[in-house]
Amino acid sequence: MKIKLKNVGKCFLNYTLLILGFQINAQSPKEEPKEIILLIGQSNMAGRAEMTKQDYQVVKNAFLLDSLNQWVPLKSPLNIYSSIRKEASMQRFNLGHSFAKEVIADGDINPLGLIVNARGGTKIDQWIPGTRFFKEALRRGKFAIGDQGKIIATFWLQGEGNLGDKDPKFAIYFKKLKSIIYTLRKEFNNEKMIFIASELNKNRPENEDFKKMLDRLNTEIPHGASVKSAGTSTYDGTHYDHKSLEVLGKRFAIKFKELYQK
Repeated sequence: MKIKLKNVGKCFLNYTLLILGFQINAQSPKEEPKEIILLIGQSNMAGRAEMTKQDYQVVKNAFLLDSLNQWVPLKSPLNIYSSIRKEASMQRFNLGHSFAKEVIADGDINPLGLIVNARGGTKIDQWIPGTRFFKEALRRGKFAIGDQGKIIATFWLQGEGNLGDKDPKFAIYFKKLKSIIYTLRKEFNNEKMIFIASELNKNRPENEDFKKMLDRLNTEIPHGASVKSAGTSTYDGTHYDHKSLEVLGKRFAIKFKELYQK
């Protein structure tokens, strides 16, 4: 009887290991992404829109860096693996989902890797070089690069926390943003790294100056661009709704394709 139970135990263990092996193989890309995009910022980059059934579906040939620095199939919520995020329940639909679908459909990048490391309620001073959030973006980015990868772009969506700043035309903000861009390029050893930032959807006078400041990315920063928020909406006055995040993701894809060089 003891021998039978022992054999049953061995069989169960072997079966469990076999199933785990299948799961690991199913989750791991055949080839690790060599072209990688970093998404950082505050709550709208983390994604606060309600999830739909479709959001849980895997985007074929797109991968997300998880908390163990492994590449897993990309599906929402994307900010769930952020090393600086708030509660897991707050991580919902993110613009990276529709962006990845658009880029993969083009076929120029295959596979595509995303690192999403955002945190809600943050100001730009928490992201400048030397801060914890910046160091975490660097740490995860360098893990993702490995020996052969490259951070080809960084996407930025932040600003609500700075709209009340006494900063005429957001000149100080822009200076800090430039320090983020150029330090990332230096640290990731890619002086042509694309940098794209999205406007906010805020019905406040100071947001018009903020939009004009972001527009300077298009003319003053090589390989830089901004994404317009026109035609989008929020569900609470601050956070983009699901449809608008899908739109923004596609707009990021359009800008990215304009700047991307194989």
